[in-house]
Amino acid sequence: MGKSIFYRVFKLGSIPKKLRSVLETEGIVVSDEGIGGWYVTKNLKAPGRRSKYRKEGFSGFLVITKTRVLAYTFKKRQINISVDDPNISNLYAELVNSEKLTLSFETSSFHENWRGIVELRFNTPKAQAFYDALLDAGVQSGTVSGG
Repeated sequence: MGKSIFYRVFKLGSIPKKLRSVLETEGIVVSDEGIGGWYVTKNLKAPGRRSKYRKEGFSGFLVITKTRVLAYTFKKRQINISVDDPNISNLYAELVNSEKLTLSFETSSFHENWRGIVELRFNTPKAQAFYDALLDAGVQSGTVSGG
């Protein structure tokens, strides 16, 4: 599975240079950029937002360091959580196959006035390495239920 077309043409989904140097000092465990995937919301209720089901493609990156888990879709931060934060157990990781990884969470665990489920579906040849590192960081195996 190659890099997304947005990454190959426009470099969307790349790790910014300033951020990369910070992540390197934290000790990168596994990272990949230019990952194609899907951003999915289910039964989302948030200030100014409502949707029963929404699915949109993205090009982004996923990085796990010794101190945090970080995920971006295009240039928007979706996940930035310390491995020491007790809320990391509210993230769920599912290894769909050797090149597909899903991260999901109930939004109310991270935003007071939000309800619903967010899924980030990454297509990366490093899916197994990400999955193992996520479980080591305290993320739960499986998918979030409810919404």
